[in-house]
Amino acid sequence: MRLDIAYRLHFTYAEPVSESQNEIRVRPRDDLRQQVLSYRLTTTPATRVLQTRDYFGTTVDHLGMRAPHDDLLVVAEASVETTPADGAPAPVSCERLSDQQFVNSHIEYLAPSQHVQWGELVNEVASWAVRSAADDVCERVLAVAQAVPTVLTYERGSTAIGVTLEELIDGGRGVCQDFAHLAVGMLRCTGIPARYVSGYLFALDETRPDHDADGDSDSTAISVQTHAWIEAAVPGYGWHALDPTNGGPVGERHVVIGYGRDYNDIPPVRGVFNGAADAKVDAEVIIAQPTAPVSMVTEPIRRQARVAVSPPADAAAQQQAAQQQQ
Repeated sequence: MRLDIAYRLHFTYAEPVSESQNEIRVRPRDDLRQQVLSYRLTTTPATRVLQTRDYFGTTVDHLGMRAPHDDLLVVAEASVETTPADGAPAPVSCERLSDQQFVNSHIEYLAPSQHVQWGELVNEVASWAVRSAADDVCERVLAVAQAVPTVLTYERGSTAIGVTLEELIDGGRGVCQDFAHLAVGMLRCTGIPARYVSGYLFALDETRPDHDADGDSDSTAISVQTHAWIEAAVPGYGWHALDPTNGGPVGERHVVIGYGRDYNDIPPVRGVFNGAADAKVDAEVIIAQPTAPVSMVTEPIRRQARVAVSPPADAAAQQQAAQQQQ
């Protein structure tokens, strides 16, 4: 499936700031399932962009403004070709999860991380999820992915970054990053290495991704936010992807940006600015099939991520973080 993606970020400040520096992680990844045909990132006002790769291999665009400014517009445009994912791996005994070489090579995806900490409650939910699964790693991964939507109800804007897994379970609602974090925690506490994946999903409804654009001419270009899902390590196979938000497989509508231990390793934007001002970050993603232009990114943004920053006592740089994933 050919998809054209336009990601727009608009930083505005209550009064001019003297400098801002940002890291942007929105470029789709090149891998066996998807190929990036083109990518460009532009800013207004114009500024130099330095592109690097981080520890996990995700493309990072570094950009900064060292002149007074009260707004900054960033537009990233990409065309990507995706292919259907492979089917589920052949059965693999859970005994192979204890192989020391396998454990050592996946240790960072077995340990707790900043947003994936678990205790007795998560252990109980994970044990309940896999109680009827056979002695097969993939069946247990699927059991967890299908259990998460029964524990959480999808509700846009119901949580913020920093909520714990126990708080998620107690609250019973969340957004895609929460579904992914909970699934990762449940898998890790049962001994299955798991990582958090950030990307895009070409779907109006993240809980029913296969019920949107087909046969609906109004859905050939849609406004979304970034999405999150998970990958689990299967001995002798590699990484197996599933989407806990809908409890199903990852397919050609999913476009990978990158992966990490949790959201903290791959936020769409992370930055700082110097100045005593409040900041607001507006964001929107437009995904279209080639028959529909994505030039609508020049229109006003319809979804917002707001960040309030208190005036610094010592005029030091203040952190700004935009939570794009819904």
